[in-house]
Amino acid sequence: EIVVAAGAHSADLVSNCMGEFCPLDTERGYSITFPPSSDEMISRAVCDPSYGWIATPMAGGLRVAGKVEMGGREAPPSAEILDKIEQEARVLLGGSLGERVRSKDWLGFRPTMPDALPVVGRSRKLPESVFYAFGHQHVGWTLGGITGKLVAEMAVGKAPSVDLEAYRLDRFRVRNQSNPLSRRNVAGIQQQQQQQ
Repeated sequence: EIVVAAGAHSADLVSNCMGEFCPLDTERGYSITFPPSSDEMISRAVCDPSYGWIATPMAGGLRVAGKVEMGGREAPPSAEILDKIEQEARVLLGGSLGERVRSKDWLGFRPTMPDALPVVGRSRKLPESVFYAFGHQHVGWTLGGITGKLVAEMAVGKAPSVDLEAYRLDRFRVRNQSNPLSRRNVAGIQQQQQQQ
């Protein structure tokens, strides 16, 4: 058996190797770091929902992480977003943060499906030997255990302990191709599926 669980890289494997339509995108999340002396300003993680980030004291300094943009894997990090996080952190936490450690600026990819649900289930083309487990957005670590359990159950021939219908990749296939309204709205998707 093969399990496709490659996070933001899963779409390439599914589309190019399996020939199945996969509308996975990436939510790009950012973080910046201030020097170790800055972590003394707060004793625990502090979140500001209005700014969309969380500041966390860590051994290597104060990490401020957040912001989300849909941007794929190829675009470079946005200096504007990194600078905005710094400006907002200074407004909320004050001027004694020290200089931002630019060498620790970071951008991570959160694999995301259009409906915000992960893909967990069998391949449509090779259902007995290929399993999918990706697209968990911000909660990949959190859902990793249950996803692994579900894939293991399928791999040994057991019924999954959770109904996986809502998590199937083929939920994005165009089902009613005879409806002119459906054809007009999803022509690009249909062309990709016809090529498969």
